[in-house]
Amino acid sequence: MKARIKFEKNGVMKYVGHLDIMRFFQKAMRRAQIPIRYSEGFNPHQIMSFASPLGVGITSSGEYMDVELKEEIDPDQAMETLNGTMVEGVRILDFFYLPDGYENAMSSVKAAAYRLNYKHPEQCPFSLQEMQEFLRDFYINPTEIMIVKKTKKGERELDLKPLIYRFEVKNDANENDANGTLFYELFVSTGSVDNIKPELVLFHFHQSIGLPAEEIDMFIHREDLYTLLDQEFVPLDHIRVTAEQQ
Repeated sequence: MKARIKFEKNGVMKYVGHLDIMRFFQKAMRRAQIPIRYSEGFNPHQIMSFASPLGVGITSSGEYMDVELKEEIDPDQAMETLNGTMVEGVRILDFFYLPDGYENAMSSVKAAAYRLNYKHPEQCPFSLQEMQEFLRDFYINPTEIMIVKKTKKGERELDLKPLIYRFEVKNDANENDANGTLFYELFVSTGSVDNIKPELVLFHFHQSIGLPAEEIDMFIHREDLYTLLDQEFVPLDHIRVTAEQQ
């Protein structure tokens, strides 16, 4: 029996790395007495997998983990019990069951939505209208965006264009308010095949408009993770066993 858990990660917990988050949830499962299944063998471990590791320093309102359970438990009660074991900065948002045979979160994730804000807004001296024009030249009009991406095996040329599904610059007030601050919304390829980090996209965008990309710091928030269903992107919490199926 597979269950999926959606949670958020904010505050100081954004500085906790993925491996420590895994250990944290392993302890939380034991404290909450969730009947999680263990692997067999000499060194049994909880059967648990995460959709996509979150980079250190990034907050999120859409993280997912899958667990296998030995028996069915009430989702609302599981949420309440687990939240009782959480620390400040981590909160369980949903707990639900997956249809039989459905692939796990790590395999199914295909895209992620992000919001990025400048830590120091003065580092971007341009207006919203100017930035929208720059964005058209960088992303909308070109047929390709060729970059050199560093990997564990070295460097390779990569076309960012087909891996960026949406890229917008907005103002957190309104388009005519000079006192508003700029932010970006990015919807990019994520997963084991083509995993594009939002900071990589912003780095090359800043370079293209003559800003010192290496010196610009961003607040990065992952809003949700998505999979493909009938050729459309849907959040990972869209796939669930409904009340009628139970």
